[in-house]
Amino acid sequence: MTDNETLLSVGGAAKLIGHGISAKDISVLFYGGALRDDLCPVVAGRRLIPLNYVATIAAALRRRGKLPQVSQIGDGGHLG
Repeated sequence: MTDNETLLSVGGAAKLIGHGISAKDISVLFYGGALRDDLCPVVAGRRLIPLNYVATIAAALRRRGKLPQVSQIGDGGHLG
């Protein structure tokens, strides 16, 4: 992470992805080892997620069937 990089909480990442994804959906991926803890450390009880890692989270959610495939997504205004 760089000093001036935008960081999100797990809830913020879930909101950005949209499609009904919850903070718990994302947390399960971290605690299950599907996402990298070294890039998204827990600091003072909060996980810090770089904005540029949200696409990786969305891809992991797609692989697990939590998000529709990219070809199935209309312009809903969400990253996911």
